[in-house]
Amino acid sequence: MPTISLSPMMILLLSASAGLLWILAVWAVHMYTAEKRVAADDEIKSKKKNEEDQTFILYRITSALGRPFRNRALNALSDEQQKAIRRRLEAAGNPNGLTVELYVQRKVGDIILFGSTSLVLFAGGSFLWSIITFLFVFMTELDLYSRARKRQDEIQEKLPDFLDVLAVTVGAGLSFRQALERVTDSMPSVLSEEFRVALRQMDLGTSRRQAFRSLAERNKNESLGKFVTAIQQAEELGAPLAQALSEIGDDMRRDDAQYMRRKAQKLNPRVTGVTAATLLPGLIILICGAMFFGMDVDFSSLGNL
Repeated sequence: MPTISLSPMMILLLSASAGLLWILAVWAVHMYTAEKRVAADDEIKSKKKNEEDQTFILYRITSALGRPFRNRALNALSDEQQKAIRRRLEAAGNPNGLTVELYVQRKVGDIILFGSTSLVLFAGGSFLWSIITFLFVFMTELDLYSRARKRQDEIQEKLPDFLDVLAVTVGAGLSFRQALERVTDSMPSVLSEEFRVALRQMDLGTSRRQAFRSLAERNKNESLGKFVTAIQQAEELGAPLAQALSEIGDDMRRDDAQYMRRKAQKLNPRVTGVTAATLLPGLIILICGAMFFGMDVDFSSLGNL
């Protein structure tokens, strides 16, 4: 068989050609994926910009004031205190991408802005306005509490329907995890976001039991806690999951009705208070006016004074 002998120059040319082809291939792959990367970066930047635009103007001011002191304030907090802050932020849904660092930064700014303004007002003799201004220091806590309550109300409202659809999907033959992914994609809500976080944790290696336990801990919702407990018990006992989900959904509907009744009962004193505060002054004025004008008083004598 004849052998082919290549000169050193030919070997060099072939090597250069192979290297050039490799460079062209890498460049082609880079150009193909560059557009997707740019689109993803633009989407991330747009999302961050939208979150910044939705931030309350006072929060922007206090965040700017607290930025130089953020690291010192974080170092002053213990790990348990930071975990407690993180749990509160998670319960509120991390509004506008709020993290522990940004929360501490904002709180320091609250103290600087409203605390100093309160001291100035107090020094000027405006004691009442000083107290009112100082209460704005707790504005972030009030916002987080309000958001957490709204999230829990929405979770309580969406949970029965979510479980019904999940039961049907599991009954159709999908595994629990596949069904959960399908339902979270088809029913966007706060509840779906929470389940999506649990699915992401499972993707990272967390067991389903631990991921669902974290789900219940993030949301102090009694019905959601019952759901997590029931799912774990059904898994341990080997009960049919579709039937268990249907039964849990029925229980959740009863719990939801009881929750709404309790909520209505809590509103009764507030409605009574608002009614009394608005009607009572007018009623007193009406009665006093009727008594005053009903008396036989001769006002003509007042002109001689």
